[in-house]
Amino acid sequence: KSPGLPRVNHPLLHRPARAEPYPRQIQNWRLPAIDLLAEPQYGFTAQQETVVREQARTLERTLEEFRLDARVVEIDTGPVITMFELKLGAGIKVSQIATLSNDIARALKAHAIRVVAPISGKNTVGIEVPNIQKEAVRLRELMTSAGKRAAGMGLPLFLGKDAGGAALVADLTKMPHLLIAGTTGSGKSVCLNAVTLSLLMTQRPDHVKMILVDPKMVEMAQFKGVPHLMCPIVTDMIRAEKILGWAVTKMEERYELIAEAGVKSVAAYNKLGAEELYKRLEPGSPGEKAQIVTHVPYVVIIIDELADLMMTAAKEVEHHLSRLAQKSRAVGIHIIVATQRPEAKVVTGLIKSNLPSRICFRVASRMDSRIVLDQNGGEVLLGQGDMLFLPPGSHKLVRAQGTFLEDQEIAAVLDDLGARAKPEFHPELMRIKKPGDDDDPSLRDPLFDSAVGIILQSKRGSVSLLQRRLTIGYSRASRLIDQMADAGIVGEYKGSQAREVLITPKEWEALRDQIEAELEEGYEADDDSAYDEAEEDDEVPALSDNHDIRG
Repeated sequence: KSPGLPRVNHPLLHRPARAEPYPRQIQNWRLPAIDLLAEPQYGFTAQQETVVREQARTLERTLEEFRLDARVVEIDTGPVITMFELKLGAGIKVSQIATLSNDIARALKAHAIRVVAPISGKNTVGIEVPNIQKEAVRLRELMTSAGKRAAGMGLPLFLGKDAGGAALVADLTKMPHLLIAGTTGSGKSVCLNAVTLSLLMTQRPDHVKMILVDPKMVEMAQFKGVPHLMCPIVTDMIRAEKILGWAVTKMEERYELIAEAGVKSVAAYNKLGAEELYKRLEPGSPGEKAQIVTHVPYVVIIIDELADLMMTAAKEVEHHLSRLAQKSRAVGIHIIVATQRPEAKVVTGLIKSNLPSRICFRVASRMDSRIVLDQNGGEVLLGQGDMLFLPPGSHKLVRAQGTFLEDQEIAAVLDDLGARAKPEFHPELMRIKKPGDDDDPSLRDPLFDSAVGIILQSKRGSVSLLQRRLTIGYSRASRLIDQMADAGIVGEYKGSQAREVLITPKEWEALRDQIEAELEEGYEADDDSAYDEAEEDDEVPALSDNHDIRG
């Protein structure tokens, strides 16, 4: 706080400080055992090797028939795809190979092939051909083979195996956001399960919190009892839009926190430790010291179907997602968005440009592939986990087979987690109610103060004015005007005419102070009762009074 300046409180949004930071530390937490996951089934028989070598000879003969000088110099066999590397003769263009893709597929009796050119660091061209026998990629195998590489990542995601059979593991903190697209049956939902289980298997509940948005109400229902949840699984899309708005507000609060601590990221903040934070933040009393958050958890927001969310409030959702994607990396908030409708109206240019990492499963057309990846390829995938991964900061696609999880594996891990801890929901998220329950003034829109200022300055209660000045949609601007009417700031609805402004700026300041006083009294009572109920629950693990988390 700058010397000489009073503390500024937002009367409609800011709550009084709780007695204890969120989330409370869990003592002696043990990660789920890897034995809960299914064993991988290895196998590359002599018969499979014979088939692959015969395919290589067929490939060379086919190209020779078209008078193209090329020979197979290397063969990499993966779980679903085998890549044949071709060394081209002098004067042979890569485009000549690409134009023959259908003829090559016919000769190899394959559904489709994919030409990869150029291969990074080599002077060869790759031909990806589907295997006759597919091999399932298991999460247990990936966690074992990744070893130290995954241990050095902030939030490792075990995505699958690449075309050469190597483990494909990515760090969500480096991505820092992910878009997943694919038609029904392509493997999108299985990928979301693998991503979610990757976090549950490797992260403590007080280090990573999750918000799951499930419009279908069934895809993520199995995760309803995991202790990592920040709120119950969100199935109402209007409430989901409000929660995204809350996340934007929380992002700004985190930036203020790390700036006050003199660091640039949540990771750096968490490394300081309790004593260093007390020294830097200089609490004035034991009460203030107890309220200092010594470990800020990562927050991962997973949205199962973006199309349903965009149908509810497209402009607001696009605004929230773009703001989060642009700024939230440093403060530890990450977004994973999935859709089976990769259309321009759903995956808008603004959303896509801020989600640099993408996974594309089989899509219906080249246009859908371009929307997701900015290039062709997604339309020729095989389905059932066959995918193209676009890593952050790269234009080179990685062909891979996604991680496969059986229902029994997921159930075993979730039962283990549920037996040891229950979810600790964030009180602020629990106050965000369903549609029709907006009578609580604490749930006013985050833009309410700004909107009131615009209305008082213009002396016109106009919805269209708020749309233009705040760059929001009609439904949100209309809700803001309705909230002002409930507060007595503007008059009743007059059809196409602007509503009458009933108060002056000075009267608004007095009204705002009154609302703030009422909210403070209400929140103190609510917070006390909420924490009393949590302490009475015998199934919640023992909690430590020391907030310093040392892993």
